[in-house]
Amino acid sequence: MAWRDDLGKGKYKTGARKSKSKFPKILLALVILTGAVYLLFHFNIIKLPQFLNNDVRTTSGTILSVVEIVEKVSASVVEITTEMNAGASYEETLVSKGAGSGVVISSDGYIVTNNHVIDGANEIFVRLSNGESYNAVLVGGDASTDLAVIKIEAKNLIAATYGNSSSLRTGELAVAIGNPLGRFGGTVTDGIISAVNREVTIDGEIMTLLQTNAAVNPGNSGGGLFNSYGELIGIIIAKTIDGEGLGFAIPIDTVKRVIAVLIGNK
Repeated sequence: MAWRDDLGKGKYKTGARKSKSKFPKILLALVILTGAVYLLFHFNIIKLPQFLNNDVRTTSGTILSVVEIVEKVSASVVEITTEMNAGASYEETLVSKGAGSGVVISSDGYIVTNNHVIDGANEIFVRLSNGESYNAVLVGGDASTDLAVIKIEAKNLIAATYGNSSSLRTGELAVAIGNPLGRFGGTVTDGIISAVNREVTIDGEIMTLLQTNAAVNPGNSGGGLFNSYGELIGIIIAKTIDGEGLGFAIPIDTVKRVIAVLIGNK
């Protein structure tokens, strides 16, 4: 009986009571700590690591669906048609017509396109996504980069937002918008960035381009390649290159440098 009294009244039972009394305090501390951490993240006092937060927000903005990208940027992409003298017969002057695409880069009418789209043109015409048409003048062109800037007399245009092509990674979403075959203005195709810094020789010029599997055709030349934030990351160059599923674009970092010179020299 003494052994039973020791077990019931001794230090073992007293110790058990002390252990149980600490549990509510520990639970309360955990609840307070959890709430504090939540508030710190909720009010951005502490930010989640990027790999945990990629699908919500990045430094470029909110990730968009293809539909949302098109709604954001389609008004910035234009159709371009050209006319040039192709010789003369006894009765009339022969006229050759061409077609391509362009991207609005300022609200007051500056548009970037490929140099080969407007090279040698006597007349340049621009048709906006809303159907309005304008005569355009050539501001400047550069054959080595195949870039040109033209201008129309228009105001309050929706200019594309530049992205950053140097930070692109293979596998990212790519959306191309342009005027394939010169007949289907506003056509949208999507794919991925198939490669960055791809060296391609076009008309004897070695060019470092973005590669995409988004479908492009003649007439897409000068159109826009956009990322998942609706930012302009390249200007499509749709000259003939052997192979299917191969599209190329001039990186926007190159485009920005060239058009700054072309506009500055006007």
